[in-house]
Amino acid sequence: MEQSPEIVRLRSEMTERIVRFRPRWKGRRVNRADVSEVIRKSPSESDRRKAFYTLEPLHRPFESRLQELATLRNERARALGYRTMSAMRHSFDHLTPERVRSFAEAATRLARPHLRELRDRFRESTSQSGWHPWDFLYARELQAPLPDRWFPRREMISRILRSVQQWGIHTGRMRFRVVYHDNPFGGLTLAPDPPKDVRILVHPQGGWTRYMILFHEVGHAVQSASIRTPGHLLRWHENIPGFGAYHEGIGGLFEDIPSNVEWLRSMPRVERERAEEFARQQRDANLIWAAWHACWIRAEQLLYERPDRDPAPVVQRFERTVFGYDDYPRRSFVDTFFVDSPIYAPNYLLAILFGRQLSRTLRDLFGEPLWPNPQVGPWLVRNWFAPGSYIDWVPRLKELTGRPFGSEAFAREFSA
Repeated sequence: MEQSPEIVRLRSEMTERIVRFRPRWKGRRVNRADVSEVIRKSPSESDRRKAFYTLEPLHRPFESRLQELATLRNERARALGYRTMSAMRHSFDHLTPERVRSFAEAATRLARPHLRELRDRFRESTSQSGWHPWDFLYARELQAPLPDRWFPRREMISRILRSVQQWGIHTGRMRFRVVYHDNPFGGLTLAPDPPKDVRILVHPQGGWTRYMILFHEVGHAVQSASIRTPGHLLRWHENIPGFGAYHEGIGGLFEDIPSNVEWLRSMPRVERERAEEFARQQRDANLIWAAWHACWIRAEQLLYERPDRDPAPVVQRFERTVFGYDDYPRRSFVDTFFVDSPIYAPNYLLAILFGRQLSRTLRDLFGEPLWPNPQVGPWLVRNWFAPGSYIDWVPRLKELTGRPFGSEAFAREFSA
């Protein structure tokens, strides 16, 4: 479907402009990572606000083009017997758009008290009366900051690989390489020919957040490099419809490692009290990010339900309800993910649910802590990685956990 000529032409034209784009910040062209750092770390509310709207020169002109692309995709989906592109993609995960929306609503209900608490702490610590989307990441950063210099880029790869090896995974035998370069996403893993050719692309910066992102990408790389199923189509699982949530869920398991107290204590200069406080503040991270993803998902769902309408006003009202934001000028609904990876955004929410369910089973099998435990890695490789896309992850999860895929484990973890 994505290879139909009219979709290829439009998508390729947009993708080329996305890749070439560099935002302008204070009179000069910078990397996207530089702008995200301003939103995450700048004490200046004015700078955070400006950074929040920095991608508008790219996104605004794309609005009508993205609506056209959504219309083309819907037409192709209807020709294949589906109501919309969204309905088609979710069917591969044994789901419907309505079911995904119910997961998102459950996550936002659980998250709202935490988000109100985050807002109140932010206002108290900054004496700032307003609360807006450009304050969210900065508020998270204020909770228990760890200086970026404690997590240097030059040691990032070696430290992360050593940490993964403590899960009993022999990364020295795997073939994947890491390249530092600015990109439209936080990180990106590509597997042109797994398990032999696997590549990771990350922003050229250090700091705990970049370590966490690289852990996630290394999880993808380990997964791809561990596949032992014969036949390229059964080995190449990335972006195959019906595998995105599983793929991102595996990355999320690795992403949880740097929030572990013992891992933080393994870093030079991180004392136990500081590590415990940081880990405590990270405990609700999956809950808060599930709510954030719910807003992201809402925009794309509306785009495919009514491509002729601007979804931004509805999404903004939803964000204000979930996060408790004050009113703010509308930002474009365009996201670069929507161009090149349609209906991929829900995978991140589904991945969190998958990860909580799988983590619960891992704890039942191997106890606490999950990291460092050298039994965890071989079990993941044997049961999840080696089969590649030979397995259907939804019934596989039920087989291994004894429960159908759903939000029960997620709700149990965060409702207390």
